[in-house]
Amino acid sequence: MRPAEFEDEQIIEAAKRLLSAGRRVTGFALRKEIGGGNPTRLVRVWEDYRQSQEVVESEPVQDLPVEVEEALSEMTSTFLEQVRTLALNLNNRAVKTAERRVADVMKSAKEQQQSAEAELIDATTAFDEMEEQLRSLQESLEATRKELQSTNDDRKELSNKLVKFEKDLAIAEQKLNKEQEKNSDLKDEVAGLKKSNESLESDKSDLRKQRDGWATLVETRDAEVSTLSQKLSEAQGLLRELEAEKKAITAQSEERKKERDEARSAQKSAETKVTQLETQLEASQRRNDELKAEIREPETPGKDSQAQERSSDSRKKGGNS
Repeated sequence: MRPAEFEDEQIIEAAKRLLSAGRRVTGFALRKEIGGGNPTRLVRVWEDYRQSQEVVESEPVQDLPVEVEEALSEMTSTFLEQVRTLALNLNNRAVKTAERRVADVMKSAKEQQQSAEAELIDATTAFDEMEEQLRSLQESLEATRKELQSTNDDRKELSNKLVKFEKDLAIAEQKLNKEQEKNSDLKDEVAGLKKSNESLESDKSDLRKQRDGWATLVETRDAEVSTLSQKLSEAQGLLRELEAEKKAITAQSEERKKERDEARSAQKSAETKVTQLETQLEASQRRNDELKAEIREPETPGKDSQAQERSSDSRKKGGNS
């Protein structure tokens, strides 16, 4: 039996009603809410709508400002170039690693979700088929019960007719005996009564055979009713097993959702590390600006050695960071 098709807007509104009522949005809950439809398609439409409402912004890799680029060009220090290259490499590697991990987790979760959806479709199809078979068995059982009732009524009617014929036969035999005791001139009437008696005997035999046939038919119908009742019990047991499988598949879908949440948390952690690296890069740039300012200051004869010491100390601090 093919589930009824519904518009996406109807499915989304039904899901919102379930959430407003404090209920979980599942395929079977949506199917019950709107009165039909494929549970897998219903829950997929809701998930697509929910994901479309989530805004995920991926920050692009920003180039260094123009002023910093000019300052770095003037500074021929190998240390500054290494810091910049290291920062960019770390930034790119962190972003790529996070994106690759998220892509792997999402791919695995999607494959598992597709597998669960396929199992759910098979279970739903089997469930619908069992419902159809159950309805067919119930209709057959009801028709057999009606036929059995009709057969019992016919048997009672034939039994009443047989009793009536037996009474008529007894009355005819009594009349025949009385007429035989009367005048011999009534032979013609006696012959007619004999013929009537023979006809009644034949009718009686036919009625008895018909009654025996109805009794056999009733026994056959009783056996069919017993067989149908047994099939109905088996179908109900199989139906309960299918419902248990549906619950297990629904639980697996919840676990897949938890894995997707963990993947998103890992991506956020990677973005935090990138932000920390950018902060360290800005600190290095500020120290570079200080070095540049010190180099451009007019040097006095008495302060030449002190400026060199401060420059050496600044480079050491920059290397330690």
